[in-house]
Amino acid sequence: MAEETSNVTLEDIRQEQAENSTFNFQAIYKALVLNWYWFILSLIIFLGGAYIYLRYSTPTYQVQTKLLVKDDDSKNGGMSSSLANASASTLGLISNSNGIDNEIEILQSHTLAAQVARDLKLYVSYQRKGRVKNMILYKDQPVSVDIDPEHLEKLNQPIQLTVKRNGNSYEVDGTYCVPIDEQDFEGPFSITKKFASLPAQISTRAGLITLSQNGMNNMKDGDVELVSIVSPQMASNQLVSELSVSQTSKTTTIAQLTVVDPVPRRAIDFLNQLAVDYNRQANDDKNQIALKTEKFINSRLEKINSELGQTEGQLQNFKERNKMIELKANATSALSNQDESFKQLREMDTQVELLHSIRSFMNQRGNRFQVIPSNVGLSDQSSTALINKYNELVLERNRLLRSAAPNSPVVEPITDQINDMYYNIRQAIDQALQALEIQRGALESMNQKYDTQVAETPQQERILTQIGRQQEVKSGLYLMLLQKREENSISLAATADKGKLIDMPELTGKVAPKTAVIGLTGLLLGFGVPALIIFLVSFFRYKIEGHFDVAKLTKLPIIADVAVASNAAKTKADIVVHANENNLMEEIFRSIRTNLQFMLKEKQKVIMFTSTTSGEGKTFTCANTAVSFALLGKKVLMVGLDVRKPRIAELFQINDFKHGITPLLIKDNPTMEDIQSQILPSGINGNLNLLPAGPIPPNPAELVSRNSLETIFAHLREVYDYILVDTAPVGLVTDTLQIARIADATCFMCRADYTPKSSFELINSLAEENKLPNMSIIINGIDMSKRKYGYDYGYGRYGKYARYGSHSQYGKQGTYGHYGSYGSYSSYGGYGNYTNSHYGKKDDNSLKR
Repeated sequence: MAEETSNVTLEDIRQEQAENSTFNFQAIYKALVLNWYWFILSLIIFLGGAYIYLRYSTPTYQVQTKLLVKDDDSKNGGMSSSLANASASTLGLISNSNGIDNEIEILQSHTLAAQVARDLKLYVSYQRKGRVKNMILYKDQPVSVDIDPEHLEKLNQPIQLTVKRNGNSYEVDGTYCVPIDEQDFEGPFSITKKFASLPAQISTRAGLITLSQNGMNNMKDGDVELVSIVSPQMASNQLVSELSVSQTSKTTTIAQLTVVDPVPRRAIDFLNQLAVDYNRQANDDKNQIALKTEKFINSRLEKINSELGQTEGQLQNFKERNKMIELKANATSALSNQDESFKQLREMDTQVELLHSIRSFMNQRGNRFQVIPSNVGLSDQSSTALINKYNELVLERNRLLRSAAPNSPVVEPITDQINDMYYNIRQAIDQALQALEIQRGALESMNQKYDTQVAETPQQERILTQIGRQQEVKSGLYLMLLQKREENSISLAATADKGKLIDMPELTGKVAPKTAVIGLTGLLLGFGVPALIIFLVSFFRYKIEGHFDVAKLTKLPIIADVAVASNAAKTKADIVVHANENNLMEEIFRSIRTNLQFMLKEKQKVIMFTSTTSGEGKTFTCANTAVSFALLGKKVLMVGLDVRKPRIAELFQINDFKHGITPLLIKDNPTMEDIQSQILPSGINGNLNLLPAGPIPPNPAELVSRNSLETIFAHLREVYDYILVDTAPVGLVTDTLQIARIADATCFMCRADYTPKSSFELINSLAEENKLPNMSIIINGIDMSKRKYGYDYGYGRYGKYARYGSHSQYGKQGTYGHYGSYGSYSSYGGYGNYTNSHYGKKDDNSLKR
């Protein structure tokens, strides 16, 4: 039977270890319930913090719009030649990614954002000072502040101003710095001014600051307005960080512009003005060629107009001097051929002069990367085509330089193309000049022939004809340039915007703070922080604190949780169990007594009390359990076998230290008379006797190993109903393991907030190796005023035995079914069928109570 008990105990212990490897949800639930006030406090703190954050944080909003970026070749159906000739590898799909990517970079450039800041005066920010947080103002500020444009661009540190309305006057305080260069500055310097009315001006070394009333909102007495002035470049950093531009689709040239800003109206104005400034910049780029051409035509018109006036003056002087009105009719035929050849010769001269003018323009150092006048009447189509291509490359390079450096990978290829094109144009002009010189030589030969024919014409008529021809050439060139200037003016006036807003900017919603997210975060932290603290405290706790700690560490049955007894409840020998009383301590030891009765089989009566170390309450528990058995009318003997450190005599206030069990152990065959001579009355109950340890022997381990110990207990079993043995700590000495041979059951003591959890490795090993008989656990030192042992003990009404559990697992006893929570005793031998006739009627009534 003992072997069977040992095997079952080992199996139970392993099962318990397996159960401990999983979460004990019941323990977690009870830990949460018992610490509910910490969770309530944590929820109040974190949810309150979340509410305060949502109440006083500045919300940000998102505003979106869509901008259509038109192709430069939109007049050709919106598809450039390069896109129209898409390779077969693209399967005919048109991709505008390169062009739209460039435009997205331009839209996000600091230069464009700085221009928007200038136009909307976003370089000045306003706030109304509040008790907890400041309110951002936009277009509704009571006082508007500005600074002169010249000094505005030089600012490298913000100008901070505080405008306060005090009665009928305005008080202005602030600080500013004087810029020395882009990085360095001097200051800060303070501003303290008071004005009776506005507008007003403040002259500082950083610039002239102007204050004026907005007119939309009046400043009340005591109101405070905070003003910050930065340069447009500094303001552009904030604007660019709030702006995001993305392509809606890879097959379109539509850009989606998104701005996140605390003020929705400011974001809407920013997007509208961004489109305006973007179109203005693009139109300026487009009109650059037309403006250069117009300048060239105007300069040529001035020169030709002067030459035409000189020719007309020569004709007038010649006719007045020779009194001539018209040409002679007989020279008409001869002169017509000469006129035609001369006209062609003059056209050749005109083309030569235009080519020389263009080459002179290109030779000027400052015009290297400038557009070349193209629409001036050149007849050489190759030169005109090269000049037009050259102008397109120059414009593209100048546009990229606004957002990139000259040596960037994007600009350098275009610069190389411009240089190559530059030399190709010069070569084409030289070739055109050579061809014109050859043609001109042929025309001059023909003209000489015609001159010979006209030689017969009077000298006056010849001179008159020459003057007329010069006048005709100059007039034709003048009219042609006038026509070109008008065409150029029409082209300049017909420039279309590059970008078009498809949708007006509109508010799409609040971005931050997210009320649901912040509230959920506060709720999770409110539950999580105290739960984490409780877990960490429990994780790093190395001593047992109560029933649930022990239940997780061992499978051995826990037969009782002994509360800390008050000094008022203790009597002689620290006895807290008294007759005819039903307080808490009596019920606890009745529970121990009942559980031990279930554990003991018939004719078993020796119960041993031990622990891993001293101070865990073995003697106290053993003495009170003995008294509890004595109250049943049973003959009970308490034996002190802790011979190294005896305490029974001291506990029961007996001054006799000579009588005890050690004088009996040294005898080979002690008789019952010898034993009776060493037994002392307890002085507590007539049914309880004491057999203390007696004198301390020099060899305690060898003494308890003698056969006389079995002889002594054989005699005692015949006389006493129950024998309770107080032994030495098994974790310190081996005496108890020797004494275990005479015991029927072992009560292993542990103490709350005292016994280390590591001690249960020894306890489990003793049970696993069956070194101690019929082991059970008693937890001592439970402070029931504290709610930390996994369930609420409390004092309350001691009659509610459910706090100490139900003993139904000891056997379906009906009457005792409400006593359990101390483990199953089926391993001790079928206690479910055990009857109470052994204990008598008085015992049965006691248990039922």
